[in-house]
Amino acid sequence: MPSAGTLDKLIEESFTSAFNHHAAGRLEEAEEDYRVTLAMQEHHAPAQHYLGVLLHQCGRHEEGLALMYEAARTAPADAGWCNDLGNVLFACGHFDQASLAYGQAITLRPDDAQLWTNLAATRRAQNQHQAAIDACEQALLRDPHYLVALHQLADIYLQLGDTMQSSRYQCMAYVLPPHEGKSRELLATCCYFLGRIDEAAEICRQWLLEEPGHPIASHMHAAYAGLPRQTVPRDYIVRRFDDYADHFDSKLLAQLDYRGPQVLAQVLQGCLPGLSGLDVLDAGCGTGLCAAVLAPYARRLEGIDLSPNMLRHAGRHPHYSTLAQAEVVEWMVAHPAHYDLVATCDVLIYCGQLIDFFEALRTTLRRAGHVIFTVELADAEQQASYTLHASGRFRHQRSYVEKCLSAAGLQVVLMREDSLRVEMQQAVPGLVVLARAADTEEPD
Repeated sequence: MPSAGTLDKLIEESFTSAFNHHAAGRLEEAEEDYRVTLAMQEHHAPAQHYLGVLLHQCGRHEEGLALMYEAARTAPADAGWCNDLGNVLFACGHFDQASLAYGQAITLRPDDAQLWTNLAATRRAQNQHQAAIDACEQALLRDPHYLVALHQLADIYLQLGDTMQSSRYQCMAYVLPPHEGKSRELLATCCYFLGRIDEAAEICRQWLLEEPGHPIASHMHAAYAGLPRQTVPRDYIVRRFDDYADHFDSKLLAQLDYRGPQVLAQVLQGCLPGLSGLDVLDAGCGTGLCAAVLAPYARRLEGIDLSPNMLRHAGRHPHYSTLAQAEVVEWMVAHPAHYDLVATCDVLIYCGQLIDFFEALRTTLRRAGHVIFTVELADAEQQASYTLHASGRFRHQRSYVEKCLSAAGLQVVLMREDSLRVEMQQAVPGLVVLARAADTEEPD
């Protein structure tokens, strides 16, 4: 019979061998050595605990849990072991017991962010959403950059239907280093969403150093940095909306509460009731969101857009007579006295100066023809006629829009303030305008 010292050494060697096998994934060898250890010392708590974990991994859950509980009874309380027990209980769907285990772990190690997020996951599984949120926030108090907590909060808020808060936590997670391999456009967008505009501008500036002239980097750097611009570059529009097209409708309608087509429908029904048989241009038609609104007025409905991928989606609508890839101003100039109604919804937000657009509009409209369009409104305190907002879209002064319409000889039928979208839980101020061309030729 070995001496006490020799026996202790054998027990320690056997347990160490078992633990190393376990860590390396050699579960059969690990189980054998754990059982050898327990044969030499029946109540060896570490062997009981980790053999319990191993048995759970092998699908023998209840047998494993019994050993883990036995280990907890015979050894001083340990936060790591409590967490292990909570994990096994969670995996088995025993959420009440898992919460107790995680709670005990937190009592022993309250500054451990991982323990708080484990508790949060359990509360979420119990449909205790506020308790889950509270636990995640406790984790972030301990470690503000703890990714698991940030992602879990994003998931919880998305489950609750709060896309704004969900997006906020997704952005907080995405902007954390390292940045290697991450989309610079998305990094900048996340910084903008979080109100860190200077960081967004710097990301785009660095992007331009690496890819001079990149259309998205160039335009968004100007937007974030507050640089003056008169219009959005054509290559930006094509690239941006080609990328967006496949998910454009769902993002615009669901996430931004976009109301453009509904607002146009209200105005047209109120101001042009019963009008039909018109030649109509959907200028900047995108995926065709306004097609169904314009179709009742149209003998012929034509759509144009710069983005081929947008046009591909618009082609699924049966209402269009023709679709063409074209720039709006160039198309209208090339089609004089061609349309009775021109609709351009959410297009002028990508034009700063509007004089060229309204002159082309006067060219393409027939006598007494109408135009309906939307813009985003600039703050009244701003002196400039239009400004490039950090969103990458232009905002215009109402007085500037009125001036441009008047210069083009277009008479306002209706001009009202309305919001077409929500951004960061705030309604974006906008303007919807219905105007009419003269019904006689102007004298030379």
